[in-house]
Amino acid sequence: MVVLVSICAVGVWVGLNRFAEYAEQLKNLAVTDPAEAAAAAAQLARTLAILNGLVLGSLTIVIIWQGWSGWRAESMPPPGSWILEGQRTWTGEPAVRIAKFRIVVGALLGVLTAASSSILWSLGERVVDAAAKGA
Repeated sequence: MVVLVSICAVGVWVGLNRFAEYAEQLKNLAVTDPAEAAAAAAQLARTLAILNGLVLGSLTIVIIWQGWSGWRAESMPPPGSWILEGQRTWTGEPAVRIAKFRIVVGALLGVLTAASSSILWSLGERVVDAAAKGA
């Protein structure tokens, strides 16, 4: 678990550094060619919307699938899951309640995924529209 968290932390750190470099390039481009900078920013917002949808959508599917499997088997974690030594497992009605809760959490995450991706996509559209009005 520590290794996975470390890999994620390094990935986020590298990604944020790249994003800062890209933002600096956009600032320099905005001075010389504002329309091109707006198009690049819109493309970035659209790319982030797609990545957001893919990552969070995948996580949503995994959460709902695990909840559904646990509900059908009346066991949490569901059969076939990795179980760490000392990890508690539930069976019967408590497992079904946990599984239903996971399905609801997954559905909420799915709604948030769709909303956030839609907002990011429309942000890209608004940047293009604002650049067109300013030109």
